[in-house]
Order: sequence, then C-alpha cells, then structure tokens
Amino acid sequence: MPSILREENGNTELQTNGDGNAPKTNGHLTGNHEDAFRHLPKPQQDILQLHGPRQRYCLEKAGEIPELRSDREILVQVVAIGLNPVDWKGPDYDFGLPSFPWVNGRDFAGIVVKTSNGSSRIETGDVVFGPSTDYRDVRKAAYQEYLVTTDFNVARLPAELPVNTGAAIGVAFVSALLALGVSLGLDFSSVTGASKGPDLLSLLRKSDRDEIPEDVREECVDGIKDTERPQKGDWFAIWGASSSTGSMALQLAKLTGLRVICVADVVRHGSRLIDLGADVLVDRQNPSRAIEIIRSVTKGKLRFALDTVGKETATQLQESLQNPKGDRQAHLVGLTGLPKVRLSGVKYHSVPIKVFHSVPALGETAMRWLEQLLVAKGLEPPDIALADGGLEGINEALDRLRNGTVSAKRIVVPIGQKSTTESDGHTVKNGVKQEAEGKFDNLDYADKLNADPQRIRFAYWVPNVSGGLVISKIEQRTGWSFEQNVEYAKTAERVGFEYALTQIRFMAGYGAENQHESVSFSQALLHFTERLTVMAALLPGPWNPAIAAKQIASIDNYCKGRIAVNVVSGWFKQEFTSIGQWWLDHGERYRRSREFIACLKGIWTQDQFTFKGDFYQFHDYPLKPKPIARPGRPYPEIFQGGNSMDARENAAAVSDYYFMNGNTLEGFQTQIADVKERAEKHGRAGGVKFALNGFVIARETEEEAIKVLQEIQGKANKEAVEAFADAVQNAGASTANKTGMWANSKFEDLVQYNDGFKTKLIGTPEHIADRILLLKSLGINILLVAFLHYDDEIQQFGEQVLPLVRKLEAEGRGKDEAFEISLTGDVYREKKDKQ
Repeated sequence: MPSILREENGNTELQTNGDGNAPKTNGHLTGNHEDAFRHLPKPQQDILQLHGPRQRYCLEKAGEIPELRSDREILVQVVAIGLNPVDWKGPDYDFGLPSFPWVNGRDFAGIVVKTSNGSSRIETGDVVFGPSTDYRDVRKAAYQEYLVTTDFNVARLPAELPVNTGAAIGVAFVSALLALGVSLGLDFSSVTGASKGPDLLSLLRKSDRDEIPEDVREECVDGIKDTERPQKGDWFAIWGASSSTGSMALQLAKLTGLRVICVADVVRHGSRLIDLGADVLVDRQNPSRAIEIIRSVTKGKLRFALDTVGKETATQLQESLQNPKGDRQAHLVGLTGLPKVRLSGVKYHSVPIKVFHSVPALGETAMRWLEQLLVAKGLEPPDIALADGGLEGINEALDRLRNGTVSAKRIVVPIGQKSTTESDGHTVKNGVKQEAEGKFDNLDYADKLNADPQRIRFAYWVPNVSGGLVISKIEQRTGWSFEQNVEYAKTAERVGFEYALTQIRFMAGYGAENQHESVSFSQALLHFTERLTVMAALLPGPWNPAIAAKQIASIDNYCKGRIAVNVVSGWFKQEFTSIGQWWLDHGERYRRSREFIACLKGIWTQDQFTFKGDFYQFHDYPLKPKPIARPGRPYPEIFQGGNSMDARENAAAVSDYYFMNGNTLEGFQTQIADVKERAEKHGRAGGVKFALNGFVIARETEEEAIKVLQEIQGKANKEAVEAFADAVQNAGASTANKTGMWANSKFEDLVQYNDGFKTKLIGTPEHIADRILLLKSLGINILLVAFLHYDDEIQQFGEQVLPLVRKLEAEGRGKDEAFEISLTGDVYREKKDKQ
C-alpha cells in the first residue's frame, strides 16, 4: 500500500506498509508529500514535553509545526525515535535543559516532507535519519511528530534497512566518528575494503575558524599534534565497547587498521564484539584486573583510549595508558565524563559534538560517508528493541534505560504504534517489544548459548540429497525437500547452530537418488534464516573459479555476509566422467583445488586479479561487487577437507578451515599438529582452523544409543555401502602412503559416509558433551554433525547437549588437553589389537 500523509483531526500521520518500512521508489517515498503537507488546512502535531527537572514527559496535543528558517533546513515527519541515556539523565540530574517546557530527543528517522529553496542531495520524499546535535534549538528535537534539521545533518536510508534501524544509528555514529576522527585525529582516508572515508581533522583545520564554536575550537584544531595521530597497527582501547557508540567506534577503528581492545561484559556481549572485529576482549567485572590485562597486552604502550560509560571508568581506563615518553602524549576521550584527577603525559578530550551541525562541510562529509558505508555493508548498525506506544510510550521505555534492563541494544520507538500486540505476533510488556512466548520462537535462546567468543561452534549437514545421512535401510525421519530443509534451518539457528553445510552431488551415489544443487539451495536457505552461515559445497572441474566467485559474492551481498564455501576436490570418478569432466589422479585434483581456492581469494580481494596457473588463468579480472568485507572476515570463509598429505598441504597453504573425518585420539593429534606445522612453513601460523565431522546419537542411556548404532549398521544397505567403498578407492586409498579419506575405514564405518561414527558422539547427552570438550581441547573449532532423525534430533541436540557444552565451557572445560584426555581420552585411543 503506498505511503500517504493522512489528515485526521488536524494531525498528519505517515502510513506505512506494516513492517516498519516506508514504501520507497528509487530511494524516495511514494506520493507527492510536499503538496499534501502544504494543503493541510491547519497542520498540528503531538509533542512530548518536559515541564521541569525530575518529572516525567507529558504529551501535548495540537502543537505547532516548526518552521524552516534557512536555505539548508528541511522538515522531517518523524517515523521512529531512538532513545539515548541522556534523555533520562538530563531530567534526572537537571542538565542540558535551557528552559521549560522543553522538548528532548536526539535520534530520529523519518520522511522529508518539505525542503528549502537551496539545491541539495536531499529531496522531498527521501527516507532519512540522523542525530539532533543542536540541543538548544527545540525545533530540532526528536520527541515530536515533525522536526527541523539541516540537509547536511541527515543520511538517506538504504532501501534494505528498516526505518526503525535508521533511528538507532545517528548519535552513535556521529559520536564515535568525532571521537576518533577529530579528538584522536584518526584519518579515515586510509580505509580499504570499504568506502574510503574523510580526514576530518584536516578538514576542520582548513575550515573557517569562525564556523567552529569557540568552546570546542581548541579541541577541533589543536587537540592533537600531527605527529601523535594514530597509525595502522596502534592499540586502541574502548571501555564500554558493547554500547552503541562503543561498537561503532570499534568498527570505525578496525576499518583503519587499529588493533582494538574492548572492555565489556564479555559473557553477555563478547560474541558480538568478536564478530565486529575486536582483537582482545577484557571483562569489565574486575577493573583492576582489566587494567593489568590491557597493560600486559599492549606492553604498556597504549596511547589511545575511549570511555563511553562515565568518570569512574574513565579514571580506571587512564591507568592503562602508557607512561609519558618524550613529547608523545597518550590520549583519552571521555564520551560522558573525564577523570577529576588527571595524569601527566595524558591529553584529555571531550567529543566536540557541536561541529557536526555548526560546520556544514563536516556534517555533509560525515553523512555522505555513512551512506556509503551502509550501502557497502561496511558498518553493522546497532541491535534494536522496539518500544510500543508511540510518543506516549517513551516514558516507560526510558524507565528501562534508567533501570539498566536493556543492554547493548538501542530502544527505538515507532511513532503511531499504540497497540500491545504487533502484527508479527510479538507482544509488548513494560513498553518494550518482547518475543512471543516459547523457548524457540526467536533467537534469544541461541544468543545466550553462544555468548562466549571462545566457544566451540556447531554446524549440521544439510540433507539436500535424498537417503538421509546413513547408508542404511533403517527408518530415517529426515526429509530432503526444500520445505523440510527450511524448517530444519530455522530450528537449527534457534537452538544454537551457527553453520550448515550443503552437499554437492551431480549424480546418484550410495543411495542418494535425488540431489538439490548446493549453491542455489544454500541461497534459498539463507533467505529464510537470520543468523545461520551456510557453507555451499563447490567442486573444481564443473565449477570455474570465476563463476563460483561471482555467484558467492552476489549471494554474500544478498544475505549480509552469511555464505561460506566448502571446496571438494572430488572422489567419485563417475560423477566427473558422466558430465564430460577430466578425471585427474589424486594429487592433481588437490593441486587444482589449491589453484581454485587461490583464485577465489584473489578475485574477492583484489581490484584487478591476474593469475597464471596450470589449471586457471586470469588477466586483470575486476569482480564487482565484491563480497562483504568485515574485520576478521575479508571474504567468505573457505572450508576444505581431506585426510591425505595433499589435503593437509592445501589447508596449510590456502584454506581457512580444514575439515577432518572421524579418527582416533592419536590420529586427531597427529593430523592437527601436521597441518599447523605446514601452515607455519607457509607463513600462516594460526591461519588455519579445524572442523570435524561427527554423527550424533543421543539417548537417555549409553546402552540405548549403542543399540541404535548397531541397528543402523545391522540394516546397512550392503550393495550401496560396497559401491561407496569401491568409489572411495579413488580417494585416500589411492595415495602412496594410504593416509587419505577412508583409507582405513571398515564396512561399518562407511555406513556413515564421512566416518561419523568414529567421532564417538554416541551416548547420553553428558557423555557427548564431555567428548565434545575433549575435541575442543585438541583444537577443533567447529563440529559438523548429522542425525538419524532430523525431524526431532536437531532440536533435541539444542535442548539437551548444547547447554551442557556451554555450561562446561563456562566452568573452564575444553582448554586443558591433558585434563580432557584424562577424563575422556580412552574412548578415542587407538586400540592395540586394531588390525
């Protein structure tokens, strides 16, 4: 339904399409809104006013619509308001309130309904967002249905971002940008991998000084010497990194190559901070210990720090800064306060927020860059929690901020929503949108399970081929249809799985009569999920790296960076020859895969890619768009498996993750150590992570689980297993030293076609959790699992096994290899009588 401005009792309202998004055409709102606005007989608006300190806001009806006073001012109909702590701290502590009654509110998103006569990049009908930093002009406050701002202080919202999300960005981004770019002098023109940014300090120094307010002029022009400005590789610490401004500062710092230490509640927020690029996490619970850790990590050379919390934490943070050396000072920015007692050799900075609206060139430059970053997916917006009730609901929502019950999320208030039940089935309690009842109705359960950044992660095999995950005639409640797989994927991410792996088949083999193609199937699953990363299997030979790189890059943009690839060198000869592909011997297949992976990485990261190999050649190939590049993830993750020396060498040289099949304790240790040693020789020490395949049978007793295993093996499809055994002779058994895939697999092992039974995840949930912690201690980062009955056992694993693993991890388990072996190692030890 098109958006319109609707007149009702003298008021105007934005009509949206019901999902928090305003319908747009070519970046503009549909309809002629300026004409509609001008023809209202007597336009009025609702305003939320404050009549005195320590009072609650009051809703006032029939307020006047603010008027434009200059060529660069625009009128915005507010669609959503982002709440900030200052909105309750100002009234509670009586600051920032020039007179009464007063209107507050810093963050907004909405529709441009009137522009001035000046030429501008902002047009009537644009969906925009921004911060109100001109606090003394009540026309520009956000707690009203219409506000005035300037065209250089707003950004146009990308079509793929909801309006509600836009309302959470402005203050956090501008505060972080000015703290880093002006107070600390960080030069964003050095940014690579995302849109090139501005050098704000140089811009200000070239500006008319009269434009810069006198009380912040020294900070803007003389706050930091050119010789002291941060350089790539310098350490930067953020105390309160989980706040919206802290997470923005983290991302901006990583774009320029700084190494960032984040002080936060690591248990609750560590996972997100790692995803955003944090190099070091320090828990805030013990401040003196946190300072020790920062000084140890930086070797006492920390020169740049930002505090987003207050005077007390800023006082603690300054203790971590380096002692004065020569004339190079350390620099501390305090977002909400600075220490009373200050140290020599430290320069203290307050964020000069005024320059954002007082210097048009700076405001315009900042907002243009923000637009580019959001379009290029170079910046992750804050997580939000929606509050109900429109302007009238703001008091209750601010109470939640005041009481500290909302952490690391921005509360956003959509204007015009007063119901207590949302159209998407969510309910509203205490003014804030709550997820529907039910443990797995949303992602909260998974978020809590996966808060620890040092956790082992879990993936599941996607049954996009028929026949289930064992070659057996036993009943398998596992479907291969798209509809069933969508349900499996939704369930998996809600119970704590973070990855899924689609299989690649070009023809039937070992009972898999039907096969969905892996890349298109992965894209479809990504469309129906929110967090899951899906690994699409690729087969060099049928796939040219140019085609693969372009497919995956496009999907990566669609799904905001949730696609990965698993490069399969191939073991099924008939699969190649049936489609007219050359069948290479084992070593050559892996050599081709190595070139294939090198080409993927080069195409994804280089502006003009040239490569001259034996299998692939490229000449100044310019792929656009590139995949989404984020700190710690410059391109989609590349997985690759195999047990042979060729496979290990490929993993060490070019892959991000090395997949292993089930093995003995000694086999795991040897394999991991070998790959690590090879990686060091390639200059990639620590550059390869490890993933392991396993088949899970979790039952109330170990005896029951073993009986299920015996039934699977006893009902094995003998012909299919034997055909599979013959086919895999082209893999590991064909290598000279017989160390490759399936080289030592017996008939009963091959019933699960990646030696999944050997991983011994068979028993009670407690047994399985203990064994997973042993595998983690050996160096396993991701555990890829499969089940007999996907209809039931994905959720069962998330309910019964995953919480046990996380509980044991929280107790310190999974770190000490010797200790874990003493508890569980006998299950995996190589048997002396093994033939």
